[in-house]
Amino acid sequence: MKAFFIIVTSMCIAYNVQGQGCSDAGFCTAGTIKPSANNDSIKNSIGFSVNYSIGEQGTTIISPQLESAIKTSDKSMVQIKIPFTFINGDLGKISGIGDVILSYNYELDSLWKYPIMIILGTRIATGSSSLKSNNISLPMPYQPSLGTTDIILGAKMKLKNGFSISIGFQNPIFNRNQNGFDSSAYKTLTKTQQINNNDNYFISSYLQRKGDIMLRLDKTFTFKKTLASIGLLPIYHLGNAKAKINKATTIELKNSKGLTLNINAGFVYKINNNLEFSAIAAVPLIVRDSRPDGLTRSLVLVPSIRYFF
Repeated sequence: MKAFFIIVTSMCIAYNVQGQGCSDAGFCTAGTIKPSANNDSIKNSIGFSVNYSIGEQGTTIISPQLESAIKTSDKSMVQIKIPFTFINGDLGKISGIGDVILSYNYELDSLWKYPIMIILGTRIATGSSSLKSNNISLPMPYQPSLGTTDIILGAKMKLKNGFSISIGFQNPIFNRNQNGFDSSAYKTLTKTQQINNNDNYFISSYLQRKGDIMLRLDKTFTFKKTLASIGLLPIYHLGNAKAKINKATTIELKNSKGLTLNINAGFVYKINNNLEFSAIAAVPLIVRDSRPDGLTRSLVLVPSIRYFF
């Protein structure tokens, strides 16, 4: 348990040092990219998790999520994640179904004799990010859906001594985002909600997101019935997002391109051969200056339970 104590201490130090980040649009834990204690990852399973996070301007996001994996062959499986999201902040309380993530996972034999899992998936938009409160268009941190359907590509290689490396690419392919948080909504909030300009939200009207690439490095410590892991997760946003002002003028949102670097830790307890409890925590070390997609997170905690059969 000494290794796990070091991991938790490192997470606490990072949380006290840094502010807003994470920016995970879903591909960092899609399919088998997410660290697992189960040596045989190709199994049928059903699980339930609760994602608790702190977002933009102190909003809290709680997302209970149903996760299911169906084995399609000895080397492949299909996974689906269905979240329901509750958002609470100064602008109101919002709830709704979040974007669904569907992935196909296939294990390859690599030239280096290390197994490689490849992932092909999608994040399916369940909404248009157009929710309002008191007739005021809400910014993206209050929207359960990103409003885009994305393609997800990834691969994970398990190495020696508990190390693993993952790469991923996620890019919007269909945009139905009709968010209305533009300069007029921005000015309305500063007056009606008495919000300081410096504490306001990023403009995101009819947001056009760019894609992301990520590299995930994890180290796992294995004990008799438990497993602990710690890792670094850099995510690079490939271009500046765009938005519309008054539904007409398209503007480029400066400084929304760039790097986010997160540190994450995990803990798994194997209750029996079929049942395990796990928990994941993540905080940012490096952040982008502009985050109009609403994916700002200063802390993420995800406890979950999974049954294998």
